[in-house]
Amino acid sequence: MTPNSPVPPARRARTHAFVLSLALAALVVLAPMSSALAAARGDGRDWNRGGDTLGGAVGLHIGKIGGTGLAFRLPLEWFLYAQVAGGIWHTGDDQRHNLGLQVHYLLRQDSRLRLFTAVGTGFYYHREKTGVGPEGDIFVADTDWNYGAGIGIEVLQGPRWAWLLEFDFVHEERTGDTTVSPQVGLSYYW
Repeated sequence: MTPNSPVPPARRARTHAFVLSLALAALVVLAPMSSALAAARGDGRDWNRGGDTLGGAVGLHIGKIGGTGLAFRLPLEWFLYAQVAGGIWHTGDDQRHNLGLQVHYLLRQDSRLRLFTAVGTGFYYHREKTGVGPEGDIFVADTDWNYGAGIGIEVLQGPRWAWLLEFDFVHEERTGDTTVSPQVGLSYYW
């Protein structure tokens, strides 16, 4: 096999399976540890406190299906959340837009930890100036739809702050590849 040849599909599948196994093992180890640490603190932080349900949130999110940029989370039911995230970046002749929509279904919620499954889709648009021709500027535009599903945890860090870590199977329409990809977020609940 030469250094420039593509990775065989069987090897790529084994690598993806290994990464997924590693991600799920990390989640299985981290989830109980996070819950135990939060319970040991005993400082009044609680998802389940009466009179203040910590329903909606605003924050930052980075991910291939959840969008990258400003994020809004809204409860549809006590066990079901919708999240919309995205951003617009224009730097000179390079323009990038993205928008992601996810739905989170809570599997378990204790006082400071949420375990959830997620499903979502993301749209990415990239337009870049590549040169100047006789007719004017030459631009190349590229779009991509990603969709997928996965599992994640959200940990309440302060009275209203929470961080989120998620591992998803993501299918990228443009390349046809399905990979395991992490997503992270930081939210302020009201």
